[in-house]
Amino acid sequence: MAEEKEIKKVAAAPTSKEEFDAEMARLKLEAARLEIQEKTLNLQDIQDRIHEREQRRQTVGERARINGSTIKQLARNRELNQKRCNHKKGGNGAYGVVAGQGDDNQYAVLKHQMANGDIWVRCLRCAKWWIPPYKEDFETAEGYLGAYAEYRAAVEFTTRNVMSKSIPFKWGDDGNYFRQQVKHSINV
Repeated sequence: MAEEKEIKKVAAAPTSKEEFDAEMARLKLEAARLEIQEKTLNLQDIQDRIHEREQRRQTVGERARINGSTIKQLARNRELNQKRCNHKKGGNGAYGVVAGQGDDNQYAVLKHQMANGDIWVRCLRCAKWWIPPYKEDFETAEGYLGAYAEYRAAVEFTTRNVMSKSIPFKWGDDGNYFRQQVKHSINV
């Protein structure tokens, strides 16, 4: 079978210079068509890859927007839950448990004294934190004083829970360096 193809090729081979030139022109034209077709296909491949990248970027951007709105909504829900909670122990039924409306005179909080002497307070019902405010985070003195008063009130919450403590040490800046370093370590 391969021999028959070879024989046909030899039989079809041009016999004169004109036939040879015509066959060469035809082959060059066919080669040029194939090159154009190859370049067109390569261009389509490149366009497909660019389109896929754009789709991925859009998907990532959309996912980031969805995640951002979800995080904002969760933060709003947490904030509403913390505002509704009275941070007290006890309570009966769903109102006491889910709504955070304890009826005991004791608070459902944990207190921990940090190594610099600061006391951090956390509600066991709504997970709210009270930590000493950092002055530089407030634009006005009134804002700082309001946050400090809320913090001091939380430190004074009465509870039967025992405060945990770190090994104390002091810096010469009254603990401001420590506060600055840990101020974003929890989701207050």
